[in-house]
Amino acid sequence: MIIVSMQDVLVLKRTGGPKMTFSEKLKKFMETSVDASKEFLEKAADQAQVWGEMGKLKIEILQLRSKAQSLTAKLGAEVYNLLVEKNEPMIGASTPEIEPLIKELEQLGSLIDEKEALYRSKGGKDSDLNEKEK
Repeated sequence: MIIVSMQDVLVLKRTGGPKMTFSEKLKKFMETSVDASKEFLEKAADQAQVWGEMGKLKIEILQLRSKAQSLTAKLGAEVYNLLVEKNEPMIGASTPEIEPLIKELEQLGSLIDEKEALYRSKGGKDSDLNEKEK
């Protein structure tokens, strides 16, 4: 049989339970701290992985853009060569000398769009990809 005084009942109601000893409080604090640390470290690791993926995507996008600029210059040089140096009266997208360049530029454009969409989906901003603003 357990005997509890009215004073004990009032103390338990007011304090929310029996008083904890210092060692119990320390143990509870440590358990809570460890759980919070684990959760924080898991979130930090996940975020670090996302940032790593975003960094890789950013580099890929900038490299693809650079390749597209180089290819555009090559296309312009070939168009100039055909019109001015070879005196071709008409050229178009199906002209054999420039058709492969145009197709490659279109493929690059699609690939850049895909990578940029993936970058944005991970939280990246378009302004982060603009070299001239940095």
